[in-house]
Amino acid sequence: MFIRNSFFLVLLLSFGTATFAQQDGKSVSLETFIRLALENNPQIRAAERRWYSAQTRGTQVSTLPDPVFSYAHFIENVETRVGPQEGILTLSQKIPFPGKLGLKKKMADQDAVAAMQSYEATKRDVVFQVKAAYYDLYWVDRSLKILNDYLDLLRDFTRVAEQKYVTGEGIQANVLKSQVEVSSVVERKLQFEKTRDGIVARLNALLDRPENQAIPPVAEIDTSRREIDESTLIATALQQREELNSVRAMVGKSEFMQGLARREYFPDFQVKANFINVSQGVSTAPDAGKNAWSVMVGLNLPIWFGKRKAAVREAEELIAANRLTLENLENQVRSEIRDLVSQLEVTEQTLELYERGLLRQAESSLESALSSYRTGRLDFLDLLDAERMLLTFNLGYVKEQASYQKIVAALERAVGGELP
Repeated sequence: MFIRNSFFLVLLLSFGTATFAQQDGKSVSLETFIRLALENNPQIRAAERRWYSAQTRGTQVSTLPDPVFSYAHFIENVETRVGPQEGILTLSQKIPFPGKLGLKKKMADQDAVAAMQSYEATKRDVVFQVKAAYYDLYWVDRSLKILNDYLDLLRDFTRVAEQKYVTGEGIQANVLKSQVEVSSVVERKLQFEKTRDGIVARLNALLDRPENQAIPPVAEIDTSRREIDESTLIATALQQREELNSVRAMVGKSEFMQGLARREYFPDFQVKANFINVSQGVSTAPDAGKNAWSVMVGLNLPIWFGKRKAAVREAEELIAANRLTLENLENQVRSEIRDLVSQLEVTEQTLELYERGLLRQAESSLESALSSYRTGRLDFLDLLDAERMLLTFNLGYVKEQASYQKIVAALERAVGGELP
C-alpha cells in the first residue's frame, strides 16, 4: 500500500514544474493560426479593400474636369454677309488654377496612407486576438491535463480509502471526503471544457471558420522571459504605431487642405472654342457659306472673400484639432506601454515565486504529508489538503504562464510590431 502511495506522489509531482508532455492529437502551432487569420479574416480583407479603394482617389481628384460639348441651333437663321448662321458647336474646358489639382491629389494620398495604416492596425489587432485566444487555449488545455492527472490520483486514493474502511483500518469519512473531492474536480473540468468551447469559437471566428470546428490541444508555448526596456518600447511605438501614423497623415491632409483653401483666392480658367455653321443662302459674296471659328478664354472672379476666409479658417482649426489628437494619442500610447510593462514585471515576479517557492514548498509539504500518513501520524483529510494545495499552485502556475505571453502580445500590439 505504501509503495502505491509513493507511486501516486511521483505521478502528482510529475506535472508540477516539469514541462507538460503533448497530449494526444496533432497540435497546431501559433504561427499556423496567425497565417490562417491573415489570409482569411474578413475584417482584414475589408480593411485591405478600403485601402485599395483609397488608392484610386488621387487619380480621380487630380484629373481635369470633363470638357463640355454643346450644340446650339438657331430657330430662325441669323443672316450675315456671308450667309445665314444655322448652328454653333462649342467645346469648353475648365482649367483650375495651377496647383489646385496637385493639392487635391496630395490630400487624397494622405487618405490612402491613413487607410493603409488602418489596414496594418487591423492585421495587428487580429494577430493579437489570435495570440490571446491561443494562450487562453494553452491555459485551459494544460489545466485540463493537470485536473485529469489529479483526478486519476484521487480515484486511486478513493479506492485505497475504501479498502482501508472495509478492513477496519480507516473511517468512512475519509471515503466520503475523497468522493466529494473527485466530484469537485469533475465539476471544475466541466467549467474548463465550457471555457474551451468559447475560446475555440472565438478563434474559429478569427480564422473565418465554423464556430464548432475542432481545434486540437495546443502545443507547448514559449515560456522564456523577455528583456524589456520601457523607454525603448515607447520610442519605437511613437515612431511606428499605426494609429499615430494615421493621425499624422490626417495632419498632413489638413495642411494640404489649408493650402488649397488659400489657392481658392485665385481664379480658375475656362477655354472655349466655337464652330459656327454658315450656309451660302442667297449671298453673292466671294466668301459666302464660309464657316466661322472663335476661341474664348474666361475666368471666374473670386470676389466673395468671406467664404474663402472661412475655408482657410476651417483648415487651420482642423490642423490644430488633428495635432491635439496626435498629442493625446501619444500620451495614451505611453500610458498603455507603461501599464503593460508594469503588468509584465508583476507577472514575471509571480512566475518566479511559483518556480522558486510555492511549487517547491507545496511539493515538499505533500511529500512530508505522505510520509506522515504512512506512519499514521497524519489524517487522510490533511493529506488531501496537501494534494489540493499543490493542485491549486499548478493551475495558478500555468495560468500565469499564459498571462505572461498575453501581456507580451499586448505589448507587441501597443508598440505596433515585434518587440525590439
